[in-house]
Amino acid sequence: MKTLVCLHAAISGPGTWDGVRPGLTALGYQLHCPTLLGHENAVRRESYPLTAFRDQVVHELDAAGVERFTLVGHSLGAFVASLIAQQHPDRVDRLVLEELPVPPRDAQDHPPARRGTGPVMRLLAGFSRRSYDPVMFRQVLAQLVEPQPRWWSDLSAITAPTLLLAGGPGSHLDQTRYQLLASSLPSATITTVDSGHRIHSKSPDRWLAAVAGFLR
Repeated sequence: MKTLVCLHAAISGPGTWDGVRPGLTALGYQLHCPTLLGHENAVRRESYPLTAFRDQVVHELDAAGVERFTLVGHSLGAFVASLIAQQHPDRVDRLVLEELPVPPRDAQDHPPARRGTGPVMRLLAGFSRRSYDPVMFRQVLAQLVEPQPRWWSDLSAITAPTLLLAGGPGSHLDQTRYQLLASSLPSATITTVDSGHRIHSKSPDRWLAAVAGFLR
């Protein structure tokens, strides 16, 4: 079977993929769903540079003997997936980025989320602190609103066909940034599933339909 690596969002966990696991298995994939740094029982650190999440996942794949894989990520997991595809383009067959928070290119560019959503996100996150390190969450949010010129320039290194899944107007993320992202990738398609930020959790059947068509 082919390997499908699924990376969860911040303040989430690998169990978030359980609802779509049977459908992905039916497509002939064996799922590998790591727990990202600072979540559940994974390692907790004093600092969480975004590249540390990438390095952790790659280390786990190397230890498991996984050389080539299809890569799926949601939110923070989508950003981590993009970093892996940039650094290891020869290992990634296809790339699915669900509701990726697209960071600014420079100081004049826009942040990934719509204005005014930050306090709401922090309030919601407070209800599940036992399952994640709040230091991690604060640092991830801070980094994603900072300009990421290196990330933007390295998008050209991604060779895998890429599906950008957007959640539509119900998402807290700025949906206009996906067209900008697609234009910076060598091969990208945008599909909107109007379910808000958590597409695969709220609309697993519609998510599977979009992803299955792309993977085939």
